[in-house]
Amino acid sequence: MDPFADGDTFETFRNHVEKITAEINILDNEYVLKASLTELEQFFVEKVLIQPLILYSNERYIKNQTGTKITKTYFSGREFITKGTSLDIAIPFEGDPLLWKIGPSTISWRGYPDIEICGNEVVLSVSFSDDSVDPDRLRTDIERDIQSLEEAVGCLKRDVDNHNNSAPNTIRQALEKKREMAQSALGAVAALGIPVKRRDTEPTFTIPAKRRKRPAKRPSVSTGKYEPEPILDEKEYQHILEIVRSMSLVIERSPSSFASLDEEAIRDHFLIQLNGHYEGSATGETFNASGKTDILIRVDNKNVFIAECKFWHGSKAFDEAVNQLLGYLTWRDSKCALLVFNRTKDSSAVRQKMHEVIQARPEHLKTVFHQPDGDSRYVLVKESEPGREISVTTQLYDILSLVKQ
Repeated sequence: MDPFADGDTFETFRNHVEKITAEINILDNEYVLKASLTELEQFFVEKVLIQPLILYSNERYIKNQTGTKITKTYFSGREFITKGTSLDIAIPFEGDPLLWKIGPSTISWRGYPDIEICGNEVVLSVSFSDDSVDPDRLRTDIERDIQSLEEAVGCLKRDVDNHNNSAPNTIRQALEKKREMAQSALGAVAALGIPVKRRDTEPTFTIPAKRRKRPAKRPSVSTGKYEPEPILDEKEYQHILEIVRSMSLVIERSPSSFASLDEEAIRDHFLIQLNGHYEGSATGETFNASGKTDILIRVDNKNVFIAECKFWHGSKAFDEAVNQLLGYLTWRDSKCALLVFNRTKDSSAVRQKMHEVIQARPEHLKTVFHQPDGDSRYVLVKESEPGREISVTTQLYDILSLVKQ
């Protein structure tokens, strides 16, 4: 059944959104929890969006020319039949052809002329009597009909734009609500976020971070029963990144302290700063080191957050660092960071190269944001692990001043 039907524009669009929302509501709970929320969002948003019509009036051509019979009327009112000609004028268009079934919302719209939709063409039919044709008047009538089509397409585009601007948010809310209901139904308490306890007081040995208030095929999923897994709450993830970012101020204000340090030694300064904000468990600090350059949080011997510290040695080395990072992450919803120390003269160019490397990776699903002079955030999903999202934030630290000393 077509998602559109003849009738009111707004009602038609609203019914379209309700239909997609209903599809979300009947999704299997376990499927929703196992799937990547970003992939689900992209799938359903793509379904709800409507492609506006674009009419290529300048490319119109006569598709058919046939003889016909024209009924005319004498002054006396008596009808008679005369020979005539029928023209089918084809005009190419792009966009959703179902939009031709509804009219724009503007009250000034007077309706479509005699048209038929054939593939990606709208066909305008005109007929005239052979014995009394006026070429100038015929041309004027055809131009008037084409202009009415152009006006309708323009008005429809405004309606479609309004729909496309508002509908994705409705879909996102429906997916979030469905996921919450699925978690509740399956008792997925662990997926509400791992406990990361803050210290009661701020550390005084470094510059503290700014404190904040406390806290289109449907995507495939892995086989097997869904098992709830702990995730790092998004607000906590943001706070960790703020603390890490505050280290740039420490580096800028005390360059001599970092001039001779390697990646591992610089990492230890980040560990000290992070554990100054969070309380560790009885077995150790909240943030730990594993290997030479990483900073991590572990739950049940699995990494729920990890940060890699690397010097910039070009795009190939950065791509290898991403490979290394992806190999460390084991939870369904993993959050991580790549901290890159730059000793080149053009940090903006390095950020752009980092951005290009991640976007070119097969795991890249979505660029959440990319700041040419700041951090960037990406969502990755490995083909071998469908449904498991990996949030990667990249941060660049310019330490050119260390080289000059």
